[in-house]
Amino acid sequence: MNSLMSPSRSKMDKHEEFLAAIKLVSGEELLSIVTSVRDDNGDYLIVDNPIEVEEIVLAGNKAGAKVQPWMKFSKEEQFIIPKEHIITIVEVDAEVQVFYAMSLRKLNGDLIPEGKGRISTVDEARIILENSYKKDQTNP
Repeated sequence: MNSLMSPSRSKMDKHEEFLAAIKLVSGEELLSIVTSVRDDNGDYLIVDNPIEVEEIVLAGNKAGAKVQPWMKFSKEEQFIIPKEHIITIVEVDAEVQVFYAMSLRKLNGDLIPEGKGRISTVDEARIILENSYKKDQTNP
């Protein structure tokens, strides 16, 4: 069964954010904070800080993971993916959440201090940044 129809669908219907593993039709596998959106343009996901994950074999035939930014040449943190580009999406467990947080810290050069997490939602951060931008525009 496609995970877009799984029990976690209730989160997607309510536009709640959650950390998900996403398999795209291109074959890429992503970990990302996602929000499902439905509007006049169709159904799509907003992915926040997506990282691409690839399974690799380490010495001694141990399995490992290679992580890299999904959009390597972009400084943006959010992207829109039409749902027709998604094979499946699942909410991840606590162990993968820890892996994702550690991977983001590593990819961002430890910009997030240990013990600190997200201090606001995307919408709250957007309002703060928009207000800051407006203030800068009125005070040249």
